[in-house]
Amino acid sequence: MKVIYGIGNLSKGPKTPKVIAVGVFDGVHRGHRMILRRVVHQAKKEKAHAAVLTFSFHPSCAFMPCQKVPHLTSLEQKLALIEKEGIDYCYVLDFNKAFAAIPAEHFVETLLIKKLKVTTLYIGEDFVFGKKARGDRNLLKKLSRQYHFDLHVLKRLRLKRRIVSSTLVRQLVKRGRLDQARYLLGRPVSIFGHVVRGEGRGEKLGFPTANIRPDHDVLVSDGIYAARASWNNRRFKSVVYIGTKPTFHKKTNDRSIEVFLFGVRKNLYGQKMEVCLIKKVRNDRPFSSAQALVIQIKKDVIAAQKILENFS
Repeated sequence: MKVIYGIGNLSKGPKTPKVIAVGVFDGVHRGHRMILRRVVHQAKKEKAHAAVLTFSFHPSCAFMPCQKVPHLTSLEQKLALIEKEGIDYCYVLDFNKAFAAIPAEHFVETLLIKKLKVTTLYIGEDFVFGKKARGDRNLLKKLSRQYHFDLHVLKRLRLKRRIVSSTLVRQLVKRGRLDQARYLLGRPVSIFGHVVRGEGRGEKLGFPTANIRPDHDVLVSDGIYAARASWNNRRFKSVVYIGTKPTFHKKTNDRSIEVFLFGVRKNLYGQKMEVCLIKKVRNDRPFSSAQALVIQIKKDVIAAQKILENFS
């Protein structure tokens, strides 16, 4: 998949017809994947390119920075998941105030028709666009007749009587409902980031860890998790600590993410790592001493191993 960044570069893609889906696609859940697969299927029928127009961050970041919607995935994760569905081109725009001020008709005529050469457009039923969000599916139906492109407005996917949405997935993750979130995503809830230097305390305690600096918001609560960590296409069973290290730091809001990989003793600084959270083992809490913490960590490792052995 070729990725093209910025509104000024939209014309740099092929000048050939495209079947396009437009949306934020945060989390790339099963509802999103349903849309992407429809795009790929239709593109093959038309012998056109399958494309996505998405955004580098959630629109709320531009208007409500203090109340911004947390991201389920980093942009890099999102693009990788979109690519897996067979999309040929992904156009990534910054949703800023200048972009939000573009009139809806101009968005369709200039961006979709003239620059992207859309022949078929896929949107969700709640999709809005353009200045003051005045563009909606009714306006698109009118413009589709004017500019001769096909419009498909897809209803939101329902699974077990629930509408699949990024909002619902965020709620489930925050409440610790990892199984339910995994069902809606079609994959485990994960943390994606880079391995950075930490305090080195884990190695002193006999459990060397990879410290992760996440590239997106981490919504799960503090605690110990059974997990699977991967880098360079290799996967390892692991136990993950997320918290403020209350045994050693009495007053801090700085959260750490530390991954103990079973059977791995290797310098991973700078490596990209994805940590898939399978099940929570326990909540975070302070211990009376480092020795007491080590005893508990050994129990946590055994508990995580049992969980992972039974996880398909």
